[in-house]
Amino acid sequence: MHITMLGLGAMGSRMARRLITTGEHDITVWNRTAEATRPLVEAGAVAAPTPAAAMAQSDLVISMLRDVEAGRSVWLDPDVGALTSLAPGTLAVDCSTVTPTFSRELAACCAQRGAEFLDAPVLGSRPQADAGTLIFLAGGDLAVLHRIEPVLRQVGGAVHHMGPAGTGTQMKLLTNSLFAVQVATVAELIAALHGTDLDPGRAIEALAATPVTGPTIATAATAMLGDTFPAAFPIELVAKDLEYATADAAARRATVPSTRTTTDTYRQAINHGHRNDHITGVIKLFRTFPPAGSTGTPERRGEADPPASGACPDR
Repeated sequence: MHITMLGLGAMGSRMARRLITTGEHDITVWNRTAEATRPLVEAGAVAAPTPAAAMAQSDLVISMLRDVEAGRSVWLDPDVGALTSLAPGTLAVDCSTVTPTFSRELAACCAQRGAEFLDAPVLGSRPQADAGTLIFLAGGDLAVLHRIEPVLRQVGGAVHHMGPAGTGTQMKLLTNSLFAVQVATVAELIAALHGTDLDPGRAIEALAATPVTGPTIATAATAMLGDTFPAAFPIELVAKDLEYATADAAARRATVPSTRTTTDTYRQAINHGHRNDHITGVIKLFRTFPPAGSTGTPERRGEADPPASGACPDR
């Protein structure tokens, strides 16, 4: 199969490399900065100068792009966009985390060209991309998904059909929102242990042993006890995904107060210089300044927990 990969960032480059190493496909790659194509060309791929040029003879085109703005540029640019030369019968798969509205728009544009489309964002980060264990959440025609599932399984460990076009993207935003809310909450709670006799490490160890904490959140909580947060899922992308999720909900008049509040938390983290940290770096926000509305001093206890009198009551 002749496969084109559009976008060679941290994820796209790893997906392309796995497809190359199978030895089963002819791979064409394109990236906004040509430098990113060189390692893959050395591994056996062919580089194209524009998305449109990359479409030549492609049976399947996969995109892994940063956001909706990048997606519009790469797919819909009237001069060099991929759709300008997308041939009828080509399979187009967008693995980017965008909005359901854009996924449906792209599906409609592909249909006008006689091409098939799936939105199939992935769960997982760089280690999962390297290991070929990404999880695909696909929206679109089930028969089309069955046709390309063998290829998707060469870079992923599972493929889930979510429904019509846009539902794969919707499920990805839901999943990322849940993860981001949990991480921000755990960061807040760890920071809230300051001034208590409870050791954060022991608290996380105990939480990890309970049913309320899944393994992913336990791992994130443990990472937040450290001081370095090398980016696999940078905070700036977390905030972008949360904004997409809240906008999608608002368009349907759905109420998502927790997601909206968490969006503000990650935006504050960006404003305080933590944009390029991994999602767990949000804990720095709680380490460096008190929450909005706080005086920066410990709160006075309420009537339910009065100050200690220093004396025990008589029998």
